[in-house]
Amino acid sequence: MMLGALEVSTKTGTVLKGNIFKTPGSQTVVILITGVEGNIRNNPFYTVIGKKLQQEKVDLIIGHTRDAFNRVAAFNAKTKVKEIYGAFDEDFGKSDDDVEAYLTYARNAGYSHIILGGQSFGANKVIHYLANHHSTNIEHFLLMSPVDVEVLRKSITNRQRQIIDEYLVNGDDNKILPFRMFRWLTSTAINAKRWLDDDTLNNVHAANDGDFSQLEHVNYNGAMLIGMYDRFAGNSPKRYLENLNAHLLNKSENTLIYIPNTGHIYSHQEERVAQEIKKLLKNWRLLKNG
Repeated sequence: MMLGALEVSTKTGTVLKGNIFKTPGSQTVVILITGVEGNIRNNPFYTVIGKKLQQEKVDLIIGHTRDAFNRVAAFNAKTKVKEIYGAFDEDFGKSDDDVEAYLTYARNAGYSHIILGGQSFGANKVIHYLANHHSTNIEHFLLMSPVDVEVLRKSITNRQRQIIDEYLVNGDDNKILPFRMFRWLTSTAINAKRWLDDDTLNNVHAANDGDFSQLEHVNYNGAMLIGMYDRFAGNSPKRYLENLNAHLLNKSENTLIYIPNTGHIYSHQEERVAQEIKKLLKNWRLLKNG
């Protein structure tokens, strides 16, 4: 009835190593797709949420995607060949396959109610998935602190950009850069170039003139949650979420939640976040005592 390991495989056989808080007989599951190196080891809020939901007989899947850890080695379920993947060299175009792998598990497990959520860059992945897939199996979305990619890009200095270009010109695409992207991400040169130029998951913006086309194709309702000190949301997290919600098709049905006195990973406010998610499920009539 506590935390367990969960392995799922994509349609091409890549094995993803997630976790699940499982309660016997649960009919409701919340899937949270993780951010870049935002795995359960690095982010305590997942455990707090999982324990809170277990009290309500709701399962939580922590959906580690290919960038949840910097580097992972696993044998492909189809080819049986060892693969190495991770945040050091991610193909953003494969994110839908990762999300689908966890949804397939949930459907096959027989849950009656599926909430698809994501935190940080995982929220961006959920937006991309929902904009391009329309499944009656998903009841609501839960977007936690989606990342304005432009904020990350601005943190890459001119000298770092020059080094990235030098590596690529010299054919060192897969060589690890001598600095950490965004001050924390160990990355190959080609991966850094994707972060600079690939707009696949660049779908939320603090500025009004960004490309909101993915949000405009999300035909679901749900909730968005953010810490009021979040540094990946421009200057005002509240205005940021309001701006995002304005572009959603079902904006009048959505709930916006602001967590005071905390930032991107909800430090010291994990219990408050868990309580807010419990309240959402109650409002959505997904708790037996709700």
